[in-house]
Amino acid sequence: MSNWERVTLLFANEARPLAPQDALSFADLLRANRFPPSMFQAYEAPGDGSLRPVPISHTLEAIPETSNVILQCMRNTDAELVPSVLTTHAHTDRPVAAVYDLRYAEKDSLHGVHLVDDGQLREMVFDKIADFLQEHRVELPLVAGISGGGDSSSIVQGVRRYATARNLPADQVLCFTVVLDPLWRGSAAERARELCEGHGFGHRVLHPEDIAALLGMSTSPQALWSEIRSTYGPDSSHFFGTWLLNLVGRALNKEIGGSSLLMGYNREDVMAELLFCLMNGRRPLPYPRRRTGEVDCFMPVWDVPKVLLDSCYPQVSEVNYSERIDSTAPRRSSIYYQAHALDAIVPQMSLSLMTGVRTLMDSLNGWEELEAIDGTPLLHTGHGSSEDRDSLVALLARHFPDWPVSEPDPQ
Repeated sequence: MSNWERVTLLFANEARPLAPQDALSFADLLRANRFPPSMFQAYEAPGDGSLRPVPISHTLEAIPETSNVILQCMRNTDAELVPSVLTTHAHTDRPVAAVYDLRYAEKDSLHGVHLVDDGQLREMVFDKIADFLQEHRVELPLVAGISGGGDSSSIVQGVRRYATARNLPADQVLCFTVVLDPLWRGSAAERARELCEGHGFGHRVLHPEDIAALLGMSTSPQALWSEIRSTYGPDSSHFFGTWLLNLVGRALNKEIGGSSLLMGYNREDVMAELLFCLMNGRRPLPYPRRRTGEVDCFMPVWDVPKVLLDSCYPQVSEVNYSERIDSTAPRRSSIYYQAHALDAIVPQMSLSLMTGVRTLMDSLNGWEELEAIDGTPLLHTGHGSSEDRDSLVALLARHFPDWPVSEPDPQ
């Protein structure tokens, strides 16, 4: 078989086929050739010397068979900016990932793609993580959030290299995995446990009762999630999950006397957050090191594309996706789509933007500051109405009796 029906797009909530070839628009064809559609005007050329503009969204089926189509570049752009053929550098006969080397700013540049196997890819990614930890002088003891997926599994390997190279005690590394159905399954904890034990790292699995005890809850995480779900809708699961993991990681640091929390936020995670801040007129939150309360949250894979991390652990990653709940916030989906789209034509564009913004914010001391809410471990950026913030804090405080927070005045 050679048709595209052999290819399936698999999402958390459904599977769908690729669009058939005759359904591709002129814009789709341009994107397939690594050109942005907005740089071209489509014309119908009937053959009598005339040209008629047509929508770039048209398919060839919309054009009479007696006419041709011209896609005219509207800028004085060198056609060789995007070579018609990618130079393939095969470093193995069994590749698992493609690493692009596209250089648009150079005259007569060669665009290439490096095909690497899982061993080569792991060497690159794990060394990169170890170098990050060295650059930021991350001290032990430290805590790492491990989900059992490709991102956090790669972090475990990078930490091992970092600790081994510097003869640091492995038992000073505490990894943790949260189990809270349906958000996080117990099977993920088993995968994480096997990985951590193989390197001598501590690993703690926190079930709902463990989370409640660690955080001083009077109820349970399930009861808290139920109230948040009822108030803010099921699509708030991602925000609730990220918040709870950070809270648990900070509490574990306090317990072991550490001040460093490693989380598996990858390139598109950080880019999506940056886009959200900029689109809403907000100053960016610091990355790849962010102070949260008394703990520094580090993002060792902040500049590594998600697809490369997953390719390090393909089986683990695929199982991890199959266990995800079918829930997502539309705006969250939108900014992730945009974050990935940035690299669709220029694979390093997101990294260039993130690096440039980081340099600018550092030079201006312009990062958004997280402010503590007195009496609680909560942090906020100052955005949003005080009424909405007070209402959320009061909701949370009902589950944490040690927080001296009063109910908001109904008037």
